[in-house]
Amino acid sequence: MKAGKYTVDAQGHNGKFKLTVTVDEDRITDVQVAAGETAGISDAAMKRIPEAIVKGQTLNVDVVSGASLTSRGILDGVGQAIELAGGDADEFKKRPKYQAAETGSQEITVDVAVVGAGGAGFTAAVRSLQHGLKVALLEKAPTVGGNTMRSGGFLNAADPEWQNKFPALPGENVTLEQMMEVKEDEIAPEYRDDFKEMQKQIKAYLDSGKNYLFDSVLFHRLQTYLGGKRVDLKGNEIYSDYSLAKTLTDHALESVKWLASIGVDFNMSAVTMPVGALWRRAHKPVESDGFGYIKALKKYYDEHGGQTFTDAKVTDLLLENGRVTGVKTDKLTVHAKAVILTAGGYSANTKMLQKYNTYWDDIPDNMKTTNAPYITGDGINLGLEAGAALVGMGFTQMMPVADPKTGEYNTGLQVPPADFVMVNQKGDRFVNEYAGRDTLAKAAIANGGLFYLIADETIKNSAYNTDENKIKQEIANGQLYKADTLEELAKQIKVDPDHLLASIKKYNQYVDQGDDPEFHKSVFDHRVENGPFYATPRQPAMHHTMGGLKIDAGAHVLNEAGQRIAGLYSAGENAGGVHAGNRLGGNALADVFTFGRIAADSANAELAVDTVSGASN
Repeated sequence: MKAGKYTVDAQGHNGKFKLTVTVDEDRITDVQVAAGETAGISDAAMKRIPEAIVKGQTLNVDVVSGASLTSRGILDGVGQAIELAGGDADEFKKRPKYQAAETGSQEITVDVAVVGAGGAGFTAAVRSLQHGLKVALLEKAPTVGGNTMRSGGFLNAADPEWQNKFPALPGENVTLEQMMEVKEDEIAPEYRDDFKEMQKQIKAYLDSGKNYLFDSVLFHRLQTYLGGKRVDLKGNEIYSDYSLAKTLTDHALESVKWLASIGVDFNMSAVTMPVGALWRRAHKPVESDGFGYIKALKKYYDEHGGQTFTDAKVTDLLLENGRVTGVKTDKLTVHAKAVILTAGGYSANTKMLQKYNTYWDDIPDNMKTTNAPYITGDGINLGLEAGAALVGMGFTQMMPVADPKTGEYNTGLQVPPADFVMVNQKGDRFVNEYAGRDTLAKAAIANGGLFYLIADETIKNSAYNTDENKIKQEIANGQLYKADTLEELAKQIKVDPDHLLASIKKYNQYVDQGDDPEFHKSVFDHRVENGPFYATPRQPAMHHTMGGLKIDAGAHVLNEAGQRIAGLYSAGENAGGVHAGNRLGGNALADVFTFGRIAADSANAELAVDTVSGASN
């Protein structure tokens, strides 16, 4: 090869990125990855793959789980550079596979072991450090962040002092009026006092004639309850455990303030709302989506002495006389006074989804997921080892607006639901776009699965998740379509132009009159009228599993008799009972950050009692 530096364009998760490869006559001496890949998600690949290539002098390197596109992009890019230098990339690919040096077994002792380094896990770990406890955080993947890293960053918390500064959108009062029409006997007895008080709050607002964005903790609680109330295929009804829904909604705003205190910078210029949230109450970081949370949490955790172990799949809990006393991986044993399970749900485990499903008519073998590939129910199975009870396992949620190619959520134009315009493969609207996620997913499946979100330039500018460079890349990738006219757009996405034009004409009329007689969408923002126009292809993908380990309001894991399992706690999607049959968009992050803190607080309080009394709690 001709010695020198060679810069190439590599294809990654987030489009193209620059790769600079330095070679001498017979060796690769350096591989540098420039910025441009997805922050956080691709970190492990950007570090490990170049290191393996240089150490092993081979392109026969295993990809990094959860960052496979970036891994392959680096390997292909280095191959391009080798060819530019006059070398033979195929010869490098045929060399022996790089094997990292084996590490020996290790045994440590801590106060708290946290299993799963996503939002709930980092929250529990950071909060435990704040209590002065020694913490080990274990993650089976090569990188941290879990599904929080992949999320849109929407965190629901009723914050009227902030929300009241913003005007109401046309039709939002209709949602409030509909809540006033709900009868008390339709509400579960434990929620009725809250329901009556909430109706008083709404009535006072409506009677005032004011036009600010209303919200209250009780409204959030009742929407969580009603939004999650479902009946499965066997006729079984489920709704949120009152104590869990109350804890979530009472303490969600505390979670926002706590996150801000450890370094999360929130964008307070707008109240946001993801699909299926039912109301505008979401807080969102300034920094890219869910990465904004993980970046701040990880920085705090690392700077305050936390230990993190990646590639550390926990295979067993340590149990002594009915108490959980630690965890074990194939190379690491952690003795701990408390174990907090925060390993997520099982959306990436099709067999487990099919085993427990009682809600969907069918979950096909090829169902895509928005989740990281390692979210496979490990924490739930660990809880079962200790005798934990399960709750709500048959209920899972599809993300209706996922990428048909990848299953991801954050491609295309993700705009507020008030601006959603969904058309099927004929070019016709087919659903109330402001509805809950399961309603949208079922409607999409009934219309063939694939559909399109239509937007104009004004609506595009309200998108949460993109910029012009990303838009250009996604158009090139076929993940987004753009045309100067709706007729041209219809031809690109192969729908009937007459149908699409008629659908948009009627939709614009509904926006003007504030009423949708076809599908009863009640909240609108913009007409679709200012070119260029955009179409984002979407298809439902598995997104969230509402079931999990049964916990109480203190995040203690419970057994079948309803008793606490000593030393064991759980939070986030690893636990069930909070969201029941359908989770509101934006409630997942409220859940992970609220119950993650509570799990750490409960463990700390009980460890303090143990220290004083010498008794097992």
